[in-house]
Amino acid sequence: MADDVVAGGLAVMVRVGYSGPDVRADVEITAEPAAKFGFDFASSCSPLYDDLIRDQIWAIAREFGEPHLHLTCQDSGALPMIWSARLRAVFCLSLGLAIPSVVSERRFSGHGLRRSRLYVPANTPKLIPNAPLFSPDAVILDLEESVHADRKVEALAMVASVSEGVDWGAIELMVRINSGALGLGELTTLARSSVGTFVIPKVNSSADLVSILDVLDLGESQAKIIPLIESALGVENAFEIAGCSPRVSAISLGLEDYVADIGATRTVDQSESWFARSRVLNAARAAGVMPLASVFPRFQVEDEVEEYARGARLAGYEGIGCIHPNQIGPAHRGFVASGAELERAKRIVEAYERAEAEGKGAVGVDGAMADLPTYERAKRVVRLSEGGMQ
Repeated sequence: MADDVVAGGLAVMVRVGYSGPDVRADVEITAEPAAKFGFDFASSCSPLYDDLIRDQIWAIAREFGEPHLHLTCQDSGALPMIWSARLRAVFCLSLGLAIPSVVSERRFSGHGLRRSRLYVPANTPKLIPNAPLFSPDAVILDLEESVHADRKVEALAMVASVSEGVDWGAIELMVRINSGALGLGELTTLARSSVGTFVIPKVNSSADLVSILDVLDLGESQAKIIPLIESALGVENAFEIAGCSPRVSAISLGLEDYVADIGATRTVDQSESWFARSRVLNAARAAGVMPLASVFPRFQVEDEVEEYARGARLAGYEGIGCIHPNQIGPAHRGFVASGAELERAKRIVEAYERAEAEGKGAVGVDGAMADLPTYERAKRVVRLSEGGMQ
């Protein structure tokens, strides 16, 4: 974070990153004005890496014209992409610059399943590179609630770096931006990055998305958005929000803020939010976008997570939010139908597609008629279940 006092156009002192006995995979960098550019560093890594670290510092310093700064770096085993993020953040904060925009030819848009969306704090480098190892359907790098107000710029630099530096594979890479002008700036930086989907917080109406959509259109971005509805007004406008743009691929409900907004108290059975959860689900289906359930706040007991996911599936949702890797496996299991239900769904799909190829309409399966809505539901059961068994 930067000191408010400046001298000669440069902040008196800027510090990014973290150091200390409990810190790993990060580097703390302090920048102070100097007669010319220079640096010193201490690292917990082998001296074999010292030359590589020096070369990277010099390379990024040259991007910024080797400003008159002295950097003091305390390395706790940071990867090169983490060094890159911290260096660009400290230079931008010192010089009063925006984090450079990212342009990528890649797009991590996932495989169509969103049974699990793992939230990862965007300014915690020890967690980010390992997130794909837990095989969530999507990872949400969170720039909003999990990042302190004084650390927003360095968190954005981190997202810009790891979006390109991590191999996300078949995982859908999402970023939750901040609301208002801060979020628009974040979106400008990341619009043409490899981020497949942006989660937009605190959406009360489609009007809240106009500027968001303008930034994405101006940047010729291919990214989709997921509006997060977190208020009574947002729930009332859920259908309008869900259907306002082809970029909207799903909507979800932020229960903590919603429950606070209506003056209720969270309960174990979530009865206080039944109306809102049903309203948002119905709005999503009516608009033709994916309904996604909120996060489950407890992760110590896997059976609870699985039961929550199963309830979400039976209600019609296609995924839940996860706040801990321990929730991913139970979430996926919760979206697997029972053996009998899955086999019946497969019979419906097979029979309906055979009848359609023969020019027929509804078809009988197991003594009951299967029409188009039944077929679509059966396809969803098969898709979610077979994904959960992988």
